[in-house]
Amino acid sequence: MSDKLLIKVSTENTENSVDSKSIKSLEPKIIHGSKSVDSGISLDDSYKMDYPEMGLRIIINNKNFHKCTEMASRSGTDVDAANLREIFINLKYEVRNENDLTREEIVELMRNVSKEDHSKRSSFICVFLSHGEEGIIFGTNGPLFQRELL
Repeated sequence: MSDKLLIKVSTENTENSVDSKSIKSLEPKIIHGSKSVDSGISLDDSYKMDYPEMGLRIIINNKNFHKCTEMASRSGTDVDAANLREIFINLKYEVRNENDLTREEIVELMRNVSKEDHSKRSSFICVFLSHGEEGIIFGTNGPLFQRELL
């Protein structure tokens, strides 16, 4: 039996913000999730996913930024967050959405989540929908360096 997961990749146009549904050139990619020979996944490279719970998935969706950042609102991000939420709920994840967090609130959230008991979870996924660049994620009030989250 072969499980399939449909992944749609979206990009943000920095000049004219768009949501992922308006990008016609991106084709969905099907990833085979089975451990069968045709999946291309080696048993040695697979990850054990047979815990009592699939896991926890947090979506940090930063749409509105403080004036001091001079960053535009991210239109379309709510659609992306809703689509991601639906996908992971269907995959039996516990999903928590957090909207418009400052850099301090992001750090506090990650610290609090790190203190939770994850022993019955197969995985933890955190998705940042925000402005950013290499090694930097933007809270609503300014940059947060990746190393601050480690």
